[in-house]
Amino acid sequence: MTFTRILALLWAFACLVLALAEWSSLAMVGFPDGHLTVWEQETVGLRRWLLALCVVQALVIAGLAILRPRTSRIGLAAAVLAAGVLVVIPMIVVATCPGSESCRAGYERLTGRMLDHGIGG
Repeated sequence: MTFTRILALLWAFACLVLALAEWSSLAMVGFPDGHLTVWEQETVGLRRWLLALCVVQALVIAGLAILRPRTSRIGLAAAVLAAGVLVVIPMIVVATCPGSESCRAGYERLTGRMLDHGIGG
């Protein structure tokens, strides 16, 4: 097995771990009474889609690495890069945005309202 295939399998495993962490985070969305903040209402659907895409891309990349021995190293590397840019980075950004000042500022500039994520006094 080539180094690129091993890296692709490690990527797939890391993405499945990330998806598990995001799934557990989504399971705890909302206050105990079921109330969702504005931020949660706006992003919960997107987060679910990104979670599903993260699992799918991890399985596809693992399948390419294991089941398709004719897949080129460049093809595997391109698949990992595309998955990182299109799925994993947005998934991490959306999940961590309320804690980032630059992301908060960008959200407030784009929407014209304060980012309400339920933390405050």
